[in-house]
Amino acid sequence: MLVTNACAPDPRVLRQARWLVEAGHEVTVHAFDRGQEHPAHESHAGVDVVRHHLGMHPYGASFATLRGLRKFRQSALRACKETTPDLVVCHDADTLPLARKLRKTGIATVFDMHDLHHTWAKIGAAQRLDRRLASRWLEQRTRQGLPHADLVVTTSGAITKGGRPGLQQQVEAWGRDALVLENRPDKGTFRSALPDDTWRVGCFGRVRDLATVDLVIQALSSMPEDQRPVLRWAGDGVAAEAARRRLADSDLEVESEGAFAHEDLDRLHDGVDVALALYDPGRGNIADGALPVRMFEAAVRGVPSVVNAGVLMGDIAVREAIGVVCAWDDAEALVAALNDARNLAVPEGAGRMSEGMRMTWLEAVEGLLG
Repeated sequence: MLVTNACAPDPRVLRQARWLVEAGHEVTVHAFDRGQEHPAHESHAGVDVVRHHLGMHPYGASFATLRGLRKFRQSALRACKETTPDLVVCHDADTLPLARKLRKTGIATVFDMHDLHHTWAKIGAAQRLDRRLASRWLEQRTRQGLPHADLVVTTSGAITKGGRPGLQQQVEAWGRDALVLENRPDKGTFRSALPDDTWRVGCFGRVRDLATVDLVIQALSSMPEDQRPVLRWAGDGVAAEAARRRLADSDLEVESEGAFAHEDLDRLHDGVDVALALYDPGRGNIADGALPVRMFEAAVRGVPSVVNAGVLMGDIAVREAIGVVCAWDDAEALVAALNDARNLAVPEGAGRMSEGMRMTWLEAVEGLLG
């Protein structure tokens, strides 16, 4: 498996790797440790993780980032040619360019499209001409790589025929079929959140822009002081430090943390009454049917979420009774949604990966190995 983060950890990647190990296969994850912060080799539940240390390379939309990704692809390709695996899973579009080269050597390939990679170029400035041109180039690059993958997997699909589209429908519009494997936790990786007497809202994850933090500050600041929740905010990302500064300058009561690991999620959700999984839809991705893992990670711990209205994630949140929908960029609507979600009881077992979905994915991947 190839992934362009440090896999420290990457729950989706390690979940799939673990399923293959449990099915009797040997799995190695080649990861790009851009900050060179983690061991070059580790083992997770029988999965070997090899981290490529290629110098310091930032996340974000820059030429330095592109150069780093090119170095990683070259290094990962060499490793694959040396070890000649039967199958390579290219996680996300940054690794898709390798599918053509691997296929020429007789190695089967899977492209796992976590989200619409080309929308990242629009973060923070969706209408700028240079961002739109970069996004168009990245989209074209993904479309050109699709025919070289033996199997395409993505994270969402329409829940009813003719309903709001997911990423599966986007792949189909590009001329390929795609299997859906939603980004949900599987069994045994979480526990129920422990309640306390504090009214608390949690927002956890990678911070790529400031739109959500600005909306949250506006909404919570508009509430009477004695009715405001405490805000628990945690995450890393290119805009994380700027977001924390804005929170510190607000008059809100904030429990702030930086980067966290997957094993911290139980602790972070303890005492949280409502989780926020609300995103600026202007850059696409959410508007195109992406299903952020945040609302599922909250649901499996019994915590309801406030999510975007008018998109697939909102339909699923309402259908499964795991969240309340909210119009984007409406502080008054967000206050109302937070109060409604506070009274929502998440059903037992909600948010989890279905065994049928897991087995369908495993059978499709093993079919390439057979």
